[in-house]
Amino acid sequence: MLLNNLLSKSCKSLTQGRIVPPSLLPHPMTLHQGCSNPVPEPRQQHQSHILCRSNDTVHHGNAVASSISPSAATSSSLPPQLVPPTDPSAYCVVNFYHLTQIADPPATVEEHHRFIELLGLDIRGRIYISSQGMNSQYGGTVEHATAYAEWVKQQPGFQDLRYTVWPAEGHAFPKLRLKHKPSLISLAGGMEAMPITDPAARATPLEPSKWKEMIAQAQDKKMVVLDVRNDYEWDAGHFEGAERPAEEVFSETPVGEGEQEVPVYLREVDKDTPVMMYCTGGIRCDVYSTFLRKKGYSNLYTLEGGIQNYLRQEGPAHWKGSLFVFDARMAIPASSAETGALPAAVPCSLCGSPDSQLPHVNCANIDCNELFIACSTCKTRYNGCCCEACKTAPRLLRPAKVDGGHYGAWGNYADRDEMGPIISQGRTREGRVARRARRREALKEKRMDFVAEKLARKKMVRDAMAQLEALEVQAHQPMDGGLKAPQVACAQ
Repeated sequence: MLLNNLLSKSCKSLTQGRIVPPSLLPHPMTLHQGCSNPVPEPRQQHQSHILCRSNDTVHHGNAVASSISPSAATSSSLPPQLVPPTDPSAYCVVNFYHLTQIADPPATVEEHHRFIELLGLDIRGRIYISSQGMNSQYGGTVEHATAYAEWVKQQPGFQDLRYTVWPAEGHAFPKLRLKHKPSLISLAGGMEAMPITDPAARATPLEPSKWKEMIAQAQDKKMVVLDVRNDYEWDAGHFEGAERPAEEVFSETPVGEGEQEVPVYLREVDKDTPVMMYCTGGIRCDVYSTFLRKKGYSNLYTLEGGIQNYLRQEGPAHWKGSLFVFDARMAIPASSAETGALPAAVPCSLCGSPDSQLPHVNCANIDCNELFIACSTCKTRYNGCCCEACKTAPRLLRPAKVDGGHYGAWGNYADRDEMGPIISQGRTREGRVARRARRREALKEKRMDFVAEKLARKKMVRDAMAQLEALEVQAHQPMDGGLKAPQVACAQ
């Protein structure tokens, strides 16, 4: 028990130079004669720790489900992956980010390490701290994971922190990576020069209910729905009206000074056009919106709490497919109606079948490792590879993971023929990194050509419509005391 661990330590070490949540400190009545003889605390009090915080109201014990707003989807209509867990011993994934100034990030990292060790918290995942705040995605039991989040809330500058709790079948991450990272997310040129800690410099956040209302009108009102995730996340699922990102990964999103250094879908629109930005948890939108404001885009909106919060609050309205997540689950359903294999928002990348399935699969060819979506038939037919060429890999073909999941280090498979088809013929002269870079460059050029062609078609349609409107106006203008006869324009 977490509280028993606390009581076994000296009271002085609990408070000396550290801030500990009141819910985790021994109650004065549980101590007898200082710290020498702690009186066991009843289990009922121990279960009253905070389990979820999705707004400014604290929810205790079995009241976790009440974190969903009255207008939100009911728990019975949500898939199990979106229902907040209530058992303190159940496993969960906690997500949060908070943008605020931190004077000494390395010292802060050490303070967090000490707190986790002091309480013996078994949490695993990615927790990054920079001079501009924190970005965290980690897991553990509800008791341990929320204890850490509540402690973070009590640190200077983090009082308004909001975090979400999601169910998991066990530890969703292999280990804890808590470290100082100059940039909380990967972005070309970094983000230290961006004013991300200034709320006025960021986009206007919309609660899920307001987002649902706006996105229903996005097409009619010519709004731009901008997905600022990686392209493979869009393939798993996306909002209606959102185009596939032209960049393979978010870190390639334009941040330059040139007029055209913006996402391709914003280059041909007026800078007063409403732009609805969304991502999984919200941090990429908040960060990138500061760049777009600097570029002159004045009507920017982000989805508060990201896609996961929207699906929990509003259900799958205006959403297509499933949701990609960055842990062992890899994908979660958007609706309780989805059972079995999760649907993707795009067809099979190998045969074009609409029966594509999630999660994504990493190509079994170690020199490719491409993340792709396929139907069950193609996963088996190609032995977990992304194409025919990869089936005859010159160096190493790993066991097929037709049901998704992460591969380990390549050496894990070199001598284990019983696990599946293994081909090991030594290294080629071209290194793995160079091969992947060459392949990605070719795919990037192909995507850019596709986007350029699509934009050219849209421009051609707009020009044709403008020409037609001009001819109609000209046809109805008076000339020589009468009306000019209608003109018919012939396509050349």
